[in-house]
Amino acid sequence: MNSAKQFIFDCIKAIASGVVISFGATVFLMQDNRMFSSFLFSLGLVVVCTFGLNLYTGKVGYLADNPIKNLPLVIISWCGNFVGMLGSSMILRTTRIGETLAAKGQELVDIKNGDNLWSLFVLGIYCGILMYIAVACYAKGKKIGGPNLLGYLGIFLCVMMFIHCGFEHSIADMYYYMVSGNMFTGQGFAVIGMVTLGNAVGGVLFRALDKYVVEKLEAQQASK
Repeated sequence: MNSAKQFIFDCIKAIASGVVISFGATVFLMQDNRMFSSFLFSLGLVVVCTFGLNLYTGKVGYLADNPIKNLPLVIISWCGNFVGMLGSSMILRTTRIGETLAAKGQELVDIKNGDNLWSLFVLGIYCGILMYIAVACYAKGKKIGGPNLLGYLGIFLCVMMFIHCGFEHSIADMYYYMVSGNMFTGQGFAVIGMVTLGNAVGGVLFRALDKYVVEKLEAQQASK
């Protein structure tokens, strides 16, 4: 596949990923039962991993492998996720659930706007760690073969954990700001920007730990 076709393909997978995650963000806003809604939210990452879509929080950790080579895909993923989220939120705002989504989204936006940037950054780091673990569990389970129980368990537990802990996921946060009409403001971009950076730091740190410590030790043990 030539570079132009690859670029288009990567963009499509990034936009599709944004749309898929918007499903999870929507059910999170529509359902008052947080245990149930966080469980259903996890389906978004299951679809992303199963179909090989480009989700920013699933890709950014791999900057630790090769920053120069992987950075373009990370940027494409973030931008495509943004477009997918924007399109999905705009469409849903025109439906009968639009007012509910806007009101519920505003509640979350008010919490985030009332926070400070350091707090958002740290909460983004912790979410980035969990998202790397979820994606890594899926990859390792797939490598083992058979029913990917490790992968699916890792996804559901990590997603539910970041939601119940109150950690910040930049792509989900985009949806809350978009559906409430607060995305295109200085504060909206500041919050999303800080959480995006936090997700990157968390993902990169844990990928580096996995690659340069855990995988090295496993390779040494296997060679003995």
